Amino acid sequence: MTSPASNVLPHLEKVRRTGPASWSARCPSHEDRGPSLSIREADDGRLLMHCFAGCGIDEIVGSLGLDLSDLFPPRPQEHGGGNRKERKPFRPSDLILLAAHEASIVAIAAADMAQQRDLSDPDRARLVESAARLCDLATFCRDGV
Repeated sequence: MTSPASNVLPHLEKVRRTGPASWSARCPSHEDRGPSLSIREADDGRLLMHCFAGCGIDEIVGSLGLDLSDLFPPRPQEHGGGNRKERKPFRPSDLILLAAHEASIVAIAAADMAQQRDLSDPDRARLVESAARLCDLATFCRDGV
């Protein structure tokens, strides 16, 4: 596995080591007579770059024909072939509370309708929304999607 520094530094001109994990070089995105680009490898393997003439990191990396992702070390592979187990977004207790809340809205509307009370347009819309949410919840529980 190669580091971002070993991939990026060969693309630069007049590279000079300035410390254990730091270098200076000519900035590729502007006419540079002296080394105005500072490069440092962070503890986590990221490559940090700063142009003292004011060039942005997108300009610098683009001038090298690289992507921003080239400044980051590759992510370690997960066990099981790199496929992470997908975590469901809701706890079962949250789903039960949601179902109880939506069911109470349906029950209130049903009681009003049983007593011959007309539902207002917003109440009718909320009843339809509750029914849809309960159907979505049932689908989610059945299919896990």
